[in-house]
Amino acid sequence: NLEKPTLASQLLLIYYLLLYEDVRLSNAATLLANGRNIKSYSAAFLSELPIKYLLHQAQKDQMSYGGLFSPLLRLLATHFPQLSLVDDWMDDQVFGDYCRHQVDVNLSESSINEAFQNIEVNPYKTGKILKAMLNKNPTDIWPFAEIFVRYVKSVLSDQVPRHIQELYREVWLRLNTVLPRCLWIMTINALLDINGTTKNVTITQENVLVDPLQVLRCDIRVFRCGPILKIILRILEASLAASRSQLSRHLLDKPLLEKSG
Repeated sequence: NLEKPTLASQLLLIYYLLLYEDVRLSNAATLLANGRNIKSYSAAFLSELPIKYLLHQAQKDQMSYGGLFSPLLRLLATHFPQLSLVDDWMDDQVFGDYCRHQVDVNLSESSINEAFQNIEVNPYKTGKILKAMLNKNPTDIWPFAEIFVRYVKSVLSDQVPRHIQELYREVWLRLNTVLPRCLWIMTINALLDINGTTKNVTITQENVLVDPLQVLRCDIRVFRCGPILKIILRILEASLAASRSQLSRHLLDKPLLEKSG
């Protein structure tokens, strides 16, 4: 089927991109010394690629992709350590394999809106929606990621049962297997502590790479809500790893060359 790319072709394309960047960075000093200007892929472009999700799919069938899986995993750990956190991979397997709830609910933007708008007075309805999301494949619920994250502050209320907060975290972890870096930025912005001076502030991936501690500029209620605090700490851990990787990348990209004469 020419219309739908196979997993093998997608993995090979990801491998080419990561290997290209790996070779380019390894030889950046030599290339600059010789006056050669080599094209590079932007961080924004790379962040839009479902690298982690594709690797998870390959992991399920390592007999078919064994020769490609290991070198891809090595490149991922080297250049994107934020996507290869041990806790992330363990949670992804647990929630991917075992967290299935047989709930017959029609998922739509309007049903999700209604469930979260009534989360304090009717948490049972919210729970049904969250269980329905857990019953779907991560890619099937990704179109609802933005609206799902938009309501994260409503989960912080003291009136919301702990069970609902835990279900919210489980759904977030499932979404985290698709496009984690996009999810992190959406979550950070949704949890920003809005006051008079930061009303129009939007945090970008570049901001977080420069200063990972911006993740902690969140609603104070997060620190009293265990499940959501775990989400923030997971994002912080990944952001710190990404920041260190970005610094190493910058040093390789802009090497100091000795001046002759």
